[in-house]
Amino acid sequence: MAMFVIGMSGVLTGALLVILGFYIQMNYLERKEKKQRLLEHKVKEIETLLALNKKVIEILEKRMVMMDEYVSFDAFDDCYITVDDYIYLQSFAAHNSFYLPNYFLDEFFKQISTRKVVLSPTETVSLGGYTFKGGRVLMEQLSDKMTEMIYERKNQLTRLTNEPLLLFKYKG
Repeated sequence: MAMFVIGMSGVLTGALLVILGFYIQMNYLERKEKKQRLLEHKVKEIETLLALNKKVIEILEKRMVMMDEYVSFDAFDDCYITVDDYIYLQSFAAHNSFYLPNYFLDEFFKQISTRKVVLSPTETVSLGGYTFKGGRVLMEQLSDKMTEMIYERKNQLTRLTNEPLLLFKYKG
């Protein structure tokens, strides 16, 4: 009888150790997967910001290429955006709203829409786009904000990557 009790206590102790080990392993794998998803999300945010910033810079560079066709209102800070580019910016912001900070993009579109120069439909068609009074400054500010956010996200990504994933989580 004593051997049976000793044997059963050994089996129960072994079962408890296996359950504890399984729990620790599952908890570790769950935290590892959560960290991986967070890293992937940060990378996607950076890629999205880079793509949008690239498009904004491309719009700003078009100004120099199209200077002879450009409508100027005696100000160097006017910005010409083709209809396609404007729609692209809005749709890109809408499609990637999960990865982009919505507040500053909404503010940008509000600010730039108030600066839209009213032209006749024939002038708009002949230009192929919209002209924004002082829009270049807003586009450059948007690009600067996005560049700043990209560096911030890269720093967060570096911190997350360098943070060790411990077997036991403790608050300390």
